[in-house]
Amino acid sequence: MSAFYPPVQYREILVQILGCNYGSASYMIAGSLLVFAGFGCGGKNDAVRINAGGSSFVNPIMEKWSASFKESNGAEINYTKSGSTDGIKQMSVKTKDFGCTDVPMTKEETDAAKKEGGDVIHIPVAMGAVAVIYNIPGIDKQLILDGKTLADIYLSKINSWNDQAIADLNPELKGKLPSIPIILVVRAEGSGTTKIFTEFLSKSNSEFKEKIGAKSSPKWGKAGLEQQGNDGIAGFVEKNAGAIGYVELYYATKFKISFARILNRKGKALAPDDEGAVAAAAEAAMNAPPKEEPYSLHELTFSMTDIDADSAYPICGITYAVLYAKQPEKKGKTIAQFLKWATTDGQQFAKGLGYAPLPAELAKKCHARLDQLKFE
Repeated sequence: MSAFYPPVQYREILVQILGCNYGSASYMIAGSLLVFAGFGCGGKNDAVRINAGGSSFVNPIMEKWSASFKESNGAEINYTKSGSTDGIKQMSVKTKDFGCTDVPMTKEETDAAKKEGGDVIHIPVAMGAVAVIYNIPGIDKQLILDGKTLADIYLSKINSWNDQAIADLNPELKGKLPSIPIILVVRAEGSGTTKIFTEFLSKSNSEFKEKIGAKSSPKWGKAGLEQQGNDGIAGFVEKNAGAIGYVELYYATKFKISFARILNRKGKALAPDDEGAVAAAAEAAMNAPPKEEPYSLHELTFSMTDIDADSAYPICGITYAVLYAKQPEKKGKTIAQFLKWATTDGQQFAKGLGYAPLPAELAKKCHARLDQLKFE
């Protein structure tokens, strides 16, 4: 009796029949009889596979989490970055086991999901700062910007880097700012990072709020050059003089692009970092439950933009894992286990990737919320 390995197309059929990876089986043949020997599918081949996706903001730490969780637990978390809007959509129609979004689900999204699978819960998993990146040749000193001026730039009211409003915020750069055009770079897809950014601009500038507003997919007009994902914006800004964009901090440091210090409500010019995000989260979490939608629609959701705290960086956000409150038992318990781990032990990776660790009290609330899941 000699070993026989079927062609690839037949191996796939055998995988489906046996319910395991063909790499763990020996295919033996004697005459016309095909005998399967040693096809036990124990160990990590039996591990649950979870499909998730959405926010590109959370993708760097999600990659780290997925690898570490698989190593310790055996379960596979297959995450695809596609933007927060798509993450909500894919979770809602159940093509993903859970989604990730940087902005809570709207009433319309929540109602649509309820028709598909019932109540949805939001679990904060990562928080961090949005950096305003730019490419200004000849400028080595870190630029200072405020919300009103930044909003006027994205309203195309300020079109050149040597505009007086920018110069007034940067007296040490007097006479050094070049007269090159400002190139506005925005996200092409529905994006939670965009929602965080436009929420800050809307709070800072009434005209921006009226004309564009705090949205995941705003209508920028002809002025905005669309790029896919945080890495798309970062790559474009890196290569094009005069460009300005907004990305999660990890992508600014990864591409080694200059980013601005932003004036907060206390008048302090702060660079995006984990300390500024922690300060924003601490103050926001202490406030009364939010009254404005979509934050008021869900437990454990709140805004982290333009927070009135001394050390709070003003453009911060949280990524939420969104999932149905009723879950299939095996996958649901694995998702709950993963999210509990991510919000506690998994937070050890946050600072190294440009995120801020979740406050311990918030992590406890996440676990309590996950304990409310119903398994079917």
